Amino acid sequence: SQEDNHHWIEEGLAVYVEPVARVQAGFLTPERIWADMVRDMPKGDPEGGDQGLDNTDTWGRTYWGGAQFCLLADVTIREQTHNRKGLQDALRAIVRAGGTIDEDWSIEKTLAVGDAGTGTHVLEEQYKRMAHAPVTVDLEGLWKKLGVVRAGEDAVRFDAAAPDAAIRAAITATPATGVIRPER
Repeated sequence: SQEDNHHWIEEGLAVYVEPVARVQAGFLTPERIWADMVRDMPKGDPEGGDQGLDNTDTWGRTYWGGAQFCLLADVTIREQTHNRKGLQDALRAIVRAGGTIDEDWSIEKTLAVGDAGTGTHVLEEQYKRMAHAPVTVDLEGLWKKLGVVRAGEDAVRFDAAAPDAAIRAAITATPATGVIRPER
């Protein structure tokens, strides 16, 4: 559980992680959730007067700005670990350390534990950049790098030759263990 000015991480995680888990469990297709992300992620872009995720509590920044943070973190963790780790590994580490919704942790402790679980500093560094300043994520560049190509109003196709196509595929792949819930 996070302080009021950090609700964006709680809501952003829900917005980002839930559809990914649904794909991993076989309830949605990757095409569906990537099309939804292409359509909806821009709702989290900073607007005039934005003072960063910790200081701008609009609906779009809380839900979709938090989801942008999660997507960018997932991709960056995967880039830095050569696709061996992702945001789910950070979340599993947090849960294993006792960081559940019924515990009040500082965001700094939460992100440090998550980073320890991935062997990176992605969460902490990204938080420092995005917490108190408006950061516009280059979503169009991210889609291109991941190989997510718009194919009409509400559809996408995948470009397997894109530089980070393997990262895109890994984000929605069911873990090799077949387990999508946290391991205790």
